[in-house]
Amino acid sequence: MNQRLKTIDLARGASVFIMIIVHTLWMYASTTLQSESAFGTVVHILGKGTASFLVAMGLSMALSRRQTPLLLIKRGIQLLLLAYLMNAAKFWLPIEVFNTMPEAFINAYGWQSPLSAGQLQFMVLTGDILQLAGVSLLLFGVLNIARWKTIWIAVLAIAIAVMSQFVRGQQFTLSPYISDLFFANNYQVYFPVFPWISAILTGYVLGRLYLSNQQNADYLYKVCAQLGAALLVIGGIWLAIDFKGQFGNFFHLNGGGISYLIGLNLCALAAIQFIFADKYNGPITRALLYASKHVTALYVIQWVLICWFMGALGYHTLSLWPTLCMMVLMTLLTFAVHKVYLKSKQSFIDITQKTKRTA
Repeated sequence: MNQRLKTIDLARGASVFIMIIVHTLWMYASTTLQSESAFGTVVHILGKGTASFLVAMGLSMALSRRQTPLLLIKRGIQLLLLAYLMNAAKFWLPIEVFNTMPEAFINAYGWQSPLSAGQLQFMVLTGDILQLAGVSLLLFGVLNIARWKTIWIAVLAIAIAVMSQFVRGQQFTLSPYISDLFFANNYQVYFPVFPWISAILTGYVLGRLYLSNQQNADYLYKVCAQLGAALLVIGGIWLAIDFKGQFGNFFHLNGGGISYLIGLNLCALAAIQFIFADKYNGPITRALLYASKHVTALYVIQWVLICWFMGALGYHTLSLWPTLCMMVLMTLLTFAVHKVYLKSKQSFIDITQKTKRTA
């Protein structure tokens, strides 16, 4: 992001820590702790902050100078490749190479070891938030959305949110999997484009408004508060009428669910700006800003570590205190591994440059 917005960075950084906590709970905590305790309920509520990360992604894209179709498509392809490499590291390695994946995890799919090639392929093709980001970038590039008027982008965001319930689970292409990336109603794809891209488009519109108003941060967060409140009301009414259809499945939301989540997270961004953004610059703030800067790498690292550690700890086995300890450990390990990765990357760059100079 060329014009830094500290609140957006803080929110995105916070989402990194929250996702580690949530994913640790999902994989390690007992089903009782997850579904029948106040702790599990609070962590699941924190997990609803996904929309904040997507709004921040869209806003960052609007502020980036790298919006040519070719660059967007290239970045989209890179994210998709990274996403499937991450899945291979998460699932294929512990199942086929390490032989450490708990049988309970395999059984959760309704399968038994050894897995067939089709079952392994199903796991490696699991659609997560990186697939959503990659496909969204491809669409931004193909549609050349940087040339669209802001109002057209806003209309597209609304249209996708409204249409979601009518296309949910439909198969519109020769490949069922590609259809699922857009319209999934199953757990091979957790974040289908419909309706989650509406959050990215909303962030893009906010970024455009910020730029068109002389990069006035106060104006931006005023719009966040106003739009967030409006979407909370609209989404709340929609959910009151049809909660099960709109928010019965968090990963496969429809218009009411995504409207409510975007509204909630926009209000949260405005609150962070008002309460925290310009008042604190201590170690917590620095950690959040670091996490925001390296969000993609940290996302990949934490998922791989969590899945690999299941070989030692099992799947859905831990009570409250061991789960809390694992949340802390996974967070520390994720950042430690990332530091090692950065140092190794820099060493490789230094060696390469030295070799070129001496050649």
